[in-house]
Amino acid sequence: MRTCVAVVLMLFGGASFAQVPPQVAQQHRAAYPETEAAAAWRALASSYVRKALEARAVDRDPALNARVDAVMAAVGAAVAAVDPRFAGAAWKAILIEDFGHGAAAFPGETILMDANFVRRLQLDDHELALILAHEAAHVLAGHALAKLAFMAEFVGREKVPTALMALQEYLARDSYAAAFRPQARLQEREADRLGAAIFFASGYDPQRALALFDKLARLESEEERRNPGSHDSAAARKRTVADVFADLERQQAGREPGGR
Repeated sequence: MRTCVAVVLMLFGGASFAQVPPQVAQQHRAAYPETEAAAAWRALASSYVRKALEARAVDRDPALNARVDAVMAAVGAAVAAVDPRFAGAAWKAILIEDFGHGAAAFPGETILMDANFVRRLQLDDHELALILAHEAAHVLAGHALAKLAFMAEFVGREKVPTALMALQEYLARDSYAAAFRPQARLQEREADRLGAAIFFASGYDPQRALALFDKLARLESEEERRNPGSHDSAAARKRTVADVFADLERQQAGREPGGR
């Protein structure tokens, strides 16, 4: 693990490689305090879980939950190793039947996953680790906070004076998601790259994890391949993640005894 972490830090230029870009950080400060924005997103995650509990939709398969918990613990340890802001953080992944999204991350180190998605794709631990690392990357990079900053600028702070109001307004209209899509696509690309680095530090097998994108490709329609939404096509994402793995492997080989 120690060698992997050193390689990750070398590739991304320091322990705080996941820090939000300066222009985005300035938007955050101009929009809502980080604690307020994070609290709004945590409230949304709690509402999803509460509704799932009421509907008895929280997955209760002990074997699957144990697997997800173990993978989440390994990914969480990798996050803490490469970004000191998350040292001691208790990451949790919650499986919900028919969640409607493959997975979604929230400030507070919470990841919600669609249990049916996990079963449908028959995800192994390596593929699960890559998904969880991707979602954790969204949290590290402050993507949820950037979405609220976008709302404050797009709608006007006077119309959404609090982070919770900005989030509620965003969720109320599909038009906001459409307007945010160019930024969302950049966020997804960043999460793919950063998530690949987190995954690499977790100790799972990169080549086995890449099979995830082959499975996702089989779910894509021809229209989705031609006109992707927030995510690039599965094939493009596989190339991006594979390139990060290759860079990290080269860096690691150069640092090991006998390496050039």
